[in-house]
This record gives sequence, structure tokens and C-alpha cells, in this order.
Amino acid sequence: MRKSRLQARRDRLYFIWGSVLFLAVAALAAAAFWYQFKLTPAIDAGSLCPASGPSGHIVLLVDKTDPLNFTQREAFQVLLEEIITRKTHAGELLSVFVLGEDYTASAKPLIELCNPGDGSDKSELTANVKRLRRQFEDKFRTPMLALADELQSQQPARSSPVLEMIQFVSINGFRRRDVHGPHRLILISDMLHNTANLSMYRSGYEHPAYLATDYGRKTTVDLNGVEVELHYILNNPSLQTRRHLKFWEDHFTHAGARIVSVRPLEG
Repeated sequence: MRKSRLQARRDRLYFIWGSVLFLAVAALAAAAFWYQFKLTPAIDAGSLCPASGPSGHIVLLVDKTDPLNFTQREAFQVLLEEIITRKTHAGELLSVFVLGEDYTASAKPLIELCNPGDGSDKSELTANVKRLRRQFEDKFRTPMLALADELQSQQPARSSPVLEMIQFVSINGFRRRDVHGPHRLILISDMLHNTANLSMYRSGYEHPAYLATDYGRKTTVDLNGVEVELHYILNNPSLQTRRHLKFWEDHFTHAGARIVSVRPLEG
């Protein structure tokens, strides 16, 4: 009888401790589930942006008024991948504009998406890393890279309205979205503005003289606080001189922005 009572007491203790262990494991699993699905910031299904809004805004403006040669096309493809996967951080909005001969036809972005994050900074214990990676690849990186052909031209254009497109980038990019956080404009262009009102193929690059004209006053722009990254397509190195760059430095300074990087596109 004594052995039976001891066995019964031992069985009760096993049951109690087994129940406690089960409840502890269940609590940990529930906490991990809650952390993953409740504490992970929600994103908008269409834009992939955080529900609280993008953490920064990058605007990419690609000049397609002149066709790229083979080397430039290869360099452009690598640069585009770099902008998508490394320069645009998780939570930041990337808006892509194209500069064509008719700026009124390309005044709106071709695509606007936030980088939803690829899960590389997450733990398998608190996030579905595979799902995040698949979302990044299928909904952000692939659609962005699919624009590569649309951002290039096969024939040279008769005009290159760089100044007007920078205005539209300001209006329909930065100002329309009004994102809180850092703002960066990435330009891939030869920056040789060429319209009936001003042609950098024929006239000088003096910014004060340009500002004094009616056309200069009409094409002024507000880019307050924007950092500008310029990737020069060197189609006419004899024209793309230090004086030419000084015009754009003055133009962006007058707009409240600043050039933080100047880099030639190979080729």
C-alpha cells in the first residue's frame, strides 16, 4: 500500500511538472508568434511601404535621350541593381522617372515601391525569413529590374529637357509624396540640357546669366534638403567640363539641394 501511495504521488508530480513544461513551451511559442506578427511593422500591400509611411525617399531619374553603347549598358545594369538592392534601404520609397524628348509624357514616375526588406536582418525565431526574401524578390527587385529596357533608347532624341524633368521630379516625386526622412535624387544623364530655350551644345554654362532670363526663372526648382547623386554619361567629354558641372552645382544649390557624389558611367 505504501509503495502504491508513493507511486501515485510520483505520478502526480510527473504530471504537474509535465504540465508546467508544456505550458512554458506553449507560452514561448505564443510569444514568438506575437512578436513576429504583431511587433513586425505592417506594410501596405500595394506600395510595400510601412503602414506608418516610408522612412526615406529616393528618386531615380534616368536620361534616355541618347542610346547607351555596349559598355554603358553593362554599367547601367550594374548600377540599377546597386540602387535597388543596396542604396534603397528597407522602408525607403524608390520612385523611378525617365527623361525623354517629350517631358510631358513622362512627368509621372514609371514605378514607385518601397523596399520591404529581404529578411537578412531578421531571425528565423521571430520572422518568416523565406517569405520576406520571396516578397523582396517577387514584388520589389524583379519589377524594378524589369524597367531596364524601358529606361534605355535605341535612337537619339532631338531635345533633352533636363531642367524641366528635374522640376517634375520635385513636383511629382518629392513634393507629392511628402515623405519624412532623408531625400536623395539619383541622376543618370549626360546633363547636357538641349531645348529651343537653352542648348548646352551651343551656349555657355553661366548659371547667373541663365537665372536672369525668363526661361531661367520658369525652370527654377525647389529641392530643399535633397542630396543629389550624379552619374555622368560621358557622351561629349569636351562639353562636360568642370564649368559644366559648376552650372549644375549652382543650380542645385539655388534649389536648396547639394551634390554629394559625381561619378562617370563607364563607357
